[in-house]
Amino acid sequence: MTVVVNQSLFPVQAVERRFWHGNPYLCVSAKVSLLFDAQGRLRKLLRQPPLELDEAWLDRPMRSSLVSGGDLIPYKPGTDVLVLGSARPPGGKPSTGWDAELRLPGKRKRLRLLGPRVWEHRLLAGWTLSTPSPCESVPLLYENAYGGVIDAHREHFEEGEYYADNPFGTGFIGRSRPPTDRPIPAARIEAWDGAITGFGKDVPVGGTGPVPGFFPQRQRHAGSWEDHLAQGLPGMPLDMDMRYWQVAPPDQQLDRFLREDEKIELHGFCAEGPLQLRIPPISAMATASFSESQTRARVMALDTVHIDLDRRTLALRYHVIVPLQDDLKQVSVRCAEYAPLSGERAHG
Repeated sequence: MTVVVNQSLFPVQAVERRFWHGNPYLCVSAKVSLLFDAQGRLRKLLRQPPLELDEAWLDRPMRSSLVSGGDLIPYKPGTDVLVLGSARPPGGKPSTGWDAELRLPGKRKRLRLLGPRVWEHRLLAGWTLSTPSPCESVPLLYENAYGGVIDAHREHFEEGEYYADNPFGTGFIGRSRPPTDRPIPAARIEAWDGAITGFGKDVPVGGTGPVPGFFPQRQRHAGSWEDHLAQGLPGMPLDMDMRYWQVAPPDQQLDRFLREDEKIELHGFCAEGPLQLRIPPISAMATASFSESQTRARVMALDTVHIDLDRRTLALRYHVIVPLQDDLKQVSVRCAEYAPLSGERAHG
């Protein structure tokens, strides 16, 4: 039996998973939760939240936004950057709409954020999109992006009765003919290349939160995973791409792991103005000890960055996989800052 020893002040978890060919690995995760201020200065939360052992949903599982993909995902080939909470207009004054931009190393993502608006049917003009009402914030949920189903009260849907890229959203009508006596909410989050210009016209989905595994963005990497599970086979199918386990929208995934001092910039998300967050000086290491008094140290990679705009928290998952050999006796995990955090320097 392999013993896992946590030598840090942050929560640690290790689970056995089998990858290709059924080979067993110990998947080791450490989670660091920090607070940030309007200047992007970081300091540790006094009480560190535990790792989330499963997915977390906004409301009903599989029928509402995924708010966390869980902290026990077996492996990610690069860093996921997730932004949750509510975006607020610059200056904090109510606005009918504004632009937002997420900047990552080598990537930029732009969105349009809008106040509440609806499609209304008029006798001569047909379906017309109303002017957005001023708002103080836009919750960054897939319920506020384009998509949806033809009838939210139904349990099952045929092809064409739901928008596969986002069945949680609003504005999708498919082949249905919606009643004309009541308004239909329109999306408040638009992808930069997905401006809503016509009733019933499908557009790309705008969003910054976790993507469920059954969305096409992830499902295309699953290979024969469902058949593999149905047959009770161990491990993962050979045709599975490890990018399946990345839960961020594709344009918020990096093909490498973020490193210390690299920055994430959020423009149009905070009332105080642009927010710049730098990856803090955290060292995460897992040391494997074997029966012959041999040890082997492995650096844990930062594979998940979770930004919560409402709680003002930055959660970082560090992860490594260790081959589960017969003579593996212990894995010791050390995760700690090796220099003062920016907010702790500022506050002494």
